[in-house]
Amino acid sequence: MSSTLIYSLIAAGLVAILILSAVIVRQLGRARRLREEQAKREAAAVAALEERHQYLQESIRLVASAILHDEKMTLTEGCIRLKVLLENFRPQLLQQDAYAVITEVHDKTSHIPIKEEWQALPKKLKRSYEQEMRELETQHLEAVQAVARELSTGEPLQ
Repeated sequence: MSSTLIYSLIAAGLVAILILSAVIVRQLGRARRLREEQAKREAAAVAALEERHQYLQESIRLVASAILHDEKMTLTEGCIRLKVLLENFRPQLLQQDAYAVITEVHDKTSHIPIKEEWQALPKKLKRSYEQEMRELETQHLEAVQAVARELSTGEPLQ
């Protein structure tokens, strides 16, 4: 074999090694960027989840406090709001005996129209629903207020 051929093959091998090394470096860079992007997406998702968690926690605390201190917030409305918030925040709380009253009031008033549908009701039907809500609120006043006091402290939400 001639030395020219040997040097040509060595040169070709070195060129192949350089090209493959460049491809490997580029692929490693791409993989690193993909890992960094994935980490950023995961961090953003965790931050969004934490923000939603904080929002729900604060909303539960505010609704519970409003049940206790704001005459505009009826027990029925408070239970409806708390049920939805707790279902989204920590559904297992609603399974505890102390919090069952929220589900009970919610379920017993779920047939009552809200918002625009309420406004469209005839006065006689509104009065009937209001009477039904008053009776339910009277029946569960102490239990709902106890739950509201507990939730307004924020302790069960930690």
